[in-house]
Parts: sequence; structure tokens; C-alpha cells
Amino acid sequence: MASHPLDIPGTVGQVELVPDIWWGRSYLTVDGGKAPSAGKRAFTLQGADGRPVVATLGRTAVFASVPPVEVNGATYVAVEAPPVVVRVIGALPILLVAFGGLLGALVAVIAVIVNIRVAGSNLATGAKTGVMIAVAAAAYVIWLVGAAIIMASS
Repeated sequence: MASHPLDIPGTVGQVELVPDIWWGRSYLTVDGGKAPSAGKRAFTLQGADGRPVVATLGRTAVFASVPPVEVNGATYVAVEAPPVVVRVIGALPILLVAFGGLLGALVAVIAVIVNIRVAGSNLATGAKTGVMIAVAAAAYVIWLVGAAIIMASS
């Protein structure tokens, strides 16, 4: 899983955020080793003055699979949220719910989950958009093929 470097002033070592995109159990590492836990969604970092600094993982927003990191009241974002247009493109498969029945809803939910993960990746915005369009197109093709198979078998 790809880690995301963070530039947090006042801490010692290279701090990186390692997201867990499926279960939401992201964690921080310092110089490659997992940072000690300081409670739920909180980790202890070494401050530049030798004192421990607590870093807390914030809540993940929609279409941003990487949580923000809060240290001493400041928020650090490892991956910027995509523009609104890209988020709308990522949500296009949800239209399958309106006319696709149970199969459409299942395919739509899976496609939107994939697009949420793509949105939180380190890809460039253009690449994210292209992948999301491809996922939406694949969702519609899968739905059409699945519906054709169901109709032919009944």
C-alpha cells in the first residue's frame, strides 16, 4: 500500500501516512517504523524539542480515502481532494440505481467504492478522471451484460 509523506514542522523524522483503504485503519510511520499508538486514531511522534507530540487522524471525507492528520491544532493533508467535477464523474455509476434494479444497485455501489478509492490515490487529476470514466463505463457494460444474461435465462 502506498504511503503518503507529510511535512509536519516540529517533529523529528520522516512522517508518512499509510492509509488502509478498505477498513479505515490508517496509521502513521516515522522513518519507516510504525508510530506508537496514543489512543484511537492517535499516534505519538517525537517533537523537535524531545517532547512527545500527538498526531490524530481526522475523518475521511467523501471521495478522499486518505484522512487528514491533525497536530497541535494544525491540519495536514497528504492527498488533496479532487475538484467537484471529478467527484461528480466518480458518482456517475450511482445512476444505475435508478433504472438498473437490484443488479444495477449492486454494480453501482461497487463502482462508486472503486471511484472513491481512485479519488484518494496519488494519481494526477487527469488520470483520476480517466480512470473514473473507465470505471463508470465498465459498470454500465457489466450491468448490460448481466441484465442480458438474466433476461435470456428467464
